[in-house]
Amino acid sequence: MKLKNPLLFLFSVVIFAGCLNPVQNLYPEDPELRSVPVYIVSHGWHAGIAIESEYVLDQIPEHSELPDTKFLKFGWGDARYYSDPDASFWVMMRAALLPSKSAIHIVGFDIPVEMYFSGSKVVEIKITEEGAAELGEFIDQTIKKDKDENPVYYTEGLYRNSVFLESGRTYILPRTSNKWTAKALRKTGYPISPFYAFTSGNVIKQATKDGVVIQ
Repeated sequence: MKLKNPLLFLFSVVIFAGCLNPVQNLYPEDPELRSVPVYIVSHGWHAGIAIESEYVLDQIPEHSELPDTKFLKFGWGDARYYSDPDASFWVMMRAALLPSKSAIHIVGFDIPVEMYFSGSKVVEIKITEEGAAELGEFIDQTIKKDKDENPVYYTEGLYRNSVFLESGRTYILPRTSNKWTAKALRKTGYPISPFYAFTSGNVIKQATKDGVVIQ
């Protein structure tokens, strides 16, 4: 088969391949230089990212509903579908087919990640403090702010100590919750390609390249 634009194809290959490489100044090859644990948590349909709150709180704006806990887990998705555990099939289809408002789900907890999410797949990855700060910046940029730069509350969260905040990003396929999680992990310098991360299974698969499955 003859390619219509071989230069464009080669450029695409380089770009996508480059995304698989670690960002050296954030994610050094020597594991001794990476001391901050971050966790990819898969609940089946979608995956989120968790980290000890001390590493990201300086980047995240204060909010009265933000959990004051040792760990914080973040996920992003269609606001209406994500926040309703009993959402109908039509709400799911609307999220899949139409551009819609999105929200970020923030869950707080104080016990180990694998204990709190005992029924989920969990992969642990070690990153640097600089990488954690970049993750915090990415989360901050996801949160919608009002005119006074305060986070905009959406609704209560799915867990006892959790909250949904509005996001300024539009939810539309293929911009899925899993791609958001992959982009969040990529911000730490980890060698993951968000381009391929349509499913939570792919996010987990890519995370295990240099991470440890703890559950």
